[in-house]
Amino acid sequence: MLPRAFFPIFLHNIVQTNCGGAVSMVAKSRKNRPDISYRVEKIILKAVIIGVLLLISFQAIMLNETARVFLNYATRLEGGSMEESGIISPEGKLVLRLENLDKYPQALLLVNGEPVASFENAEIEVNIRNNDLIEIDATKVDDDYLYISIVGVSDNVISPSIGYRVKARNKIQLFSRVKLK
Repeated sequence: MLPRAFFPIFLHNIVQTNCGGAVSMVAKSRKNRPDISYRVEKIILKAVIIGVLLLISFQAIMLNETARVFLNYATRLEGGSMEESGIISPEGKLVLRLENLDKYPQALLLVNGEPVASFENAEIEVNIRNNDLIEIDATKVDDDYLYISIVGVSDNVISPSIGYRVKARNKIQLFSRVKLK
């Protein structure tokens, strides 16, 4: 008699009771024909083995720098690094003037929260990039207001424009956000 693992429980009980322990024709035909789950399992196992072998081979090929360019689609989409391509973020220039005083070294010009210059002279020239935040640190100014205006910009600066003016005293005053062409 065949072991119990070859038959589902209900079929095994039917075969034993109806045939007196002998294996019927239904059970014999099932024995010769593999179960569908067994065939599916074999297909899945073969697919997994092939997949793992392909993965290992592609990873080995990717170790070669020249082959990586052809196999990795993402590098073609992204392109090269900016340092290699020579493309640098465009810069602009602003010239700011302290209008009501000749100098005020305690007042600072901040770009993105970092001090870049002080008003030791009446005019300051500063390099800027797109979306930089320009602020005036006038926290040490107790006297009169400081009036600061833009007297010069480079050709690629959209905002702020010449003539833009801000007054500041006892706080960090937002000047402008830079927009470049």
